[in-house]
Amino acid sequence: MDVIRDAGVAAAIECARALAPRTGVERVAVPDLAGRALAEDAVARRDLPPVDTSAMDGWAVRGAETPGDLRAHGESAAGAPARAAAGPGEAVAVSTGAAMPGGADAVARSEITRVTGGRVHVTEAVAPGRDVRRRGELIGAGATLLPAGHRVWPHEVGAIGALGVAEVLCHRRPRVAILATGAELVPLGTVAGVAQVHDASRHGLAAQARAAGAEVVASAVVGDDLDATVRALRQLLDGEPPPDLIVTNGGISGGVHDHVRPALARLGVTEVLRGVRAAPVRPTWLGVRDGCVVLGLPGNPASAAVAFHLLGRPLLGGHDDWWRRGALATAYATREGRAELVRCAEGPGGLVAMAQQGPHAITSLAGARVLAWLPEEGTGVASGEEVPVSRFD
Repeated sequence: MDVIRDAGVAAAIECARALAPRTGVERVAVPDLAGRALAEDAVARRDLPPVDTSAMDGWAVRGAETPGDLRAHGESAAGAPARAAAGPGEAVAVSTGAAMPGGADAVARSEITRVTGGRVHVTEAVAPGRDVRRRGELIGAGATLLPAGHRVWPHEVGAIGALGVAEVLCHRRPRVAILATGAELVPLGTVAGVAQVHDASRHGLAAQARAAGAEVVASAVVGDDLDATVRALRQLLDGEPPPDLIVTNGGISGGVHDHVRPALARLGVTEVLRGVRAAPVRPTWLGVRDGCVVLGLPGNPASAAVAFHLLGRPLLGGHDDWWRRGALATAYATREGRAELVRCAEGPGGLVAMAQQGPHAITSLAGARVLAWLPEEGTGVASGEEVPVSRFD
């Protein structure tokens, strides 16, 4: 296999998609579907609505008999349909969502009716079909609401439940293991020395992995030592159950203290991609061994977060929304021959680039909601110029 070197952004994303692990399947209860990838179509078991229903509170009538005086005849409530049909000259009280009684073809809203004794006076003409929700108008029995492969958003869970199903076959969540490298890392909450930094990026990457639909099964830290790095990676690769994706943070460049690539080579991991022609993600790396994918991320925390968004999400089958376009509120200069993924906040005048775009600027992740993909051609974009964007969530 030829190694892809210094890939463009689009080529790197395609490479990640091609390497996405193939996981098994399992049945998942509807309340737990958010974030899960469907392994089968979500299909309606019955028509929705199952019968003609009322869209308003009022009276079920024959439209041709309005306006006029009608005899009140029973009631149809949600979950308790009328016992008898509406005969000629009759009106049946009906609630929103209740089944339309036989014989009626329209709803006279309460505000256009007056009830006196047992008579209902409809003051306006009501066309047949008015305020009636037709059987199957939302979806018919046997029709597909969402296709296999779709990752379920939280607001879609109720729609799937309305199909009449209790469980749906889903792909198993990809198992992710994370290894941060660096002798300078100290635990969160401890006092860091002058030459130390808190081990924060690893936890941020774990949160990003979970948001992309993964299960984080292991997370560890190793110092800048080749043998220790080999041992740590071997333990992750041989985990039980084995991970589908290993994410390393740091140690991926070619410096004297960067041991991740030599360790992976020693463990038989085949290099697939080395480097992405974009700031701030350039040292990013991909490799495979026995179905397990390894994603090597830069050590700088902002770089790692952006690189995971770029390649980690397609590796995990996450939502891919680079088809969106947005415009920066102000002009932005770039270096020709290298794309830039710019962290942005959202403002009333467009996207506002975070003040600090350095690869180390972990604080720039706070408030960043969008990544703007600035092309490698040219030396920047003008204010208001539209570029591909992705929701940074």
